[in-house]
Amino acid sequence: MILHPFSRWLPVAGIALLAACGQQPGSKAPFTDTSAKAITAPPDLGPPPAVPDTQFIIVDSMVNIRMNNQKVPRRPGAFDSTLAAYWMACYQQSEKLPAFLRFKYQGTVMMGARGSLMDAVAHVQDSLKDHIAKEKYQLDFHRLPPSHQKELEKSFPVLFQKRL
Repeated sequence: MILHPFSRWLPVAGIALLAACGQQPGSKAPFTDTSAKAITAPPDLGPPPAVPDTQFIIVDSMVNIRMNNQKVPRRPGAFDSTLAAYWMACYQQSEKLPAFLRFKYQGTVMMGARGSLMDAVAHVQDSLKDHIAKEKYQLDFHRLPPSHQKELEKSFPVLFQKRL
């Protein structure tokens, strides 16, 4: 059997390559960073804000709704009243509301269910606009001058949000 002239140097080249990499032939030990320090505690970020910047509503394919990590009861009007109560509590405690409202759909949620949820949000937005306008200006929202309407829109953008 005749071997190629370079085939004699192949095992030597392999050993030289392993030596250059700093590993022993047959060594299976993983590389460990000896300078790394363990994280002992998460950083203190302070208390969470009283009113979140974005409120998430999670809806699954069976139209089970979770808002603020709490399950919304499955009865007519429960979603409207839960959302209105939460926004009213936020407003009364700190005169703030979440800046945005976002829906997260898990699985396939039918368009009819999505439409019903959007209608409920629009209803709550309108009723809370009227409530705040009456409290601040003693008028319904639609009777306010445009300057006051713009002021409310700037202060409470979630009440004017169209795309959810």
